[in-house]
Amino acid sequence: MKSTSRSPRHIAFIIDGNRRWARDRDLLPSTGHEAGYRNVLAIDTACRQREIAWRSYYLLSSANMRRSSAEVEHLADLLTRFFREWTTATDATPHLVGEIGSGVLPPPLRAEALGLSNLCGTAAENANNVAFFVNYGGESGHTTAQRDTCLGHIPPVDLIVRTGGERRLSGFIPPQVAFSELTFVDEYWPAFSDIHLDVVIDDFASRDRRFGGDPAAQPRVSA
Repeated sequence: MKSTSRSPRHIAFIIDGNRRWARDRDLLPSTGHEAGYRNVLAIDTACRQREIAWRSYYLLSSANMRRSSAEVEHLADLLTRFFREWTTATDATPHLVGEIGSGVLPPPLRAEALGLSNLCGTAAENANNVAFFVNYGGESGHTTAQRDTCLGHIPPVDLIVRTGGERRLSGFIPPQVAFSELTFVDEYWPAFSDIHLDVVIDDFASRDRRFGGDPAAQPRVSA
């Protein structure tokens, strides 16, 4: 599937349902998180094949940091390993958004996230960009310079996809989502596939985007 003039340039994924996916299979929650992070790599490859220039992933919210210490420790370790694998698995330009310098993050994860954030650059003409939202919660204010080092490089989000059957944004409210289309998918994130991706892209292409005015007079926000 190739991109068209009605394809989203920027898709943001709220990856939800990892623990429920594991529970339904009588697996440990940690197994669900591992499957979820692996699927980020798979879906990002599928997005690149469909010429989606920008992809954002809400990997770890600030609210997630209030979970049990054991789960938070596992999430941090898993995300640290994910970022290390990411740098060898893709040549996409990374953009890190969130309180990644916070002491609430374990030192290994903080170091990996800060290292990736140093690579974000401007990427103004780059057609292969990924934004990772880590320890992010827009409800607490999203204009802190320390947290949003790479946020200014990110264009408007055309389409937000949330998996797991929930119908809410859960703090994913950077300014780039002001005119985003929303899609909620019942599939848990580890089960979200390239087939589901094609369905949400096709649905996006069928929508009449008004941007608060006359659609005939409004340009695409992220063109």
